[in-house]
Amino acid sequence: MHVVGPADDFNRSLSEIIGAKIAEVERRVFPDGEICPRIVETSGLNGSNVILSMRMKSGGNPNTYLSEVLFTIRNLREELKAGKIIAVIPYFPYARQDEIFRPGEPLSSRYVAEMLEEAGADAVISVTVHLHRIKSFSDIFSRAKAVNVSGFSGIARVLKNRELKDPVVIAPDGEGIAWAKELADLMGIKEYGAFKKERDLNTGEIRTQLVEMDLRGRDVLIADDIVSTGGTMVNALAGVRKMGARRAIAAFVHPVLAPGAIDRILALADEVISSDTIEWPGSKATAVREVADAVKELL
Repeated sequence: MHVVGPADDFNRSLSEIIGAKIAEVERRVFPDGEICPRIVETSGLNGSNVILSMRMKSGGNPNTYLSEVLFTIRNLREELKAGKIIAVIPYFPYARQDEIFRPGEPLSSRYVAEMLEEAGADAVISVTVHLHRIKSFSDIFSRAKAVNVSGFSGIARVLKNRELKDPVVIAPDGEGIAWAKELADLMGIKEYGAFKKERDLNTGEIRTQLVEMDLRGRDVLIADDIVSTGGTMVNALAGVRKMGARRAIAAFVHPVLAPGAIDRILALADEVISSDTIEWPGSKATAVREVADAVKELL
């Protein structure tokens, strides 16, 4: 059994837990932007069960990342004749497009699932997938086994080491209430809520309406799955500050973090806690334990 991917901390931990060797991937990019992900050590892959584990870089390009994953799966299947292929994709690209919001748009999340199956993935493991309008991660797949593990479990393990005063968990918008409840349950916090957010589908402008909640002197955990531009998180942080929060902690799973996002967040947050589903040096939590458990169940 092999873990195919960069020999980084995430994959070293994963390989140790499941008892696999690492077959390192070299992520080459040509001057024109074309990519050539090369598996450096190919011996032993023929017929071997393979866990392909590659993460997107924070602030990176999801198109490049998705191409790397698809090319490597196909390479493993067609050229290297690997056995069972489990693709670990901690941050699932295009998951937010889980519905056709305006006429003429693609149903991108389902198309990505189909491409992964066509490339040769037997199973796909992801973390806290953003599928609000689809009941289950497996619903967008037709053949491959799909497993969606929690990224908030690792965040909760970190937060339990913090001394929190009368904590409450708040989601930046109504769709994120499930994340607030999940983190609250993991932390044993009884109170949670959500802001109301409206987004203009044409301009992308975000308007946030404050919830009615007494936060004076309390520590607030703002829970979300993805932070990209940071606009939604910043609005929520500003809101809880106005409502008298003693401390405000931004807790999110996927640090996509477009340029400038983290600076805007740190201007209002006392601490930022994110998972390592994306390559970002500021991540304090890890989802490796949950991913490893899912791999063991699939093998």
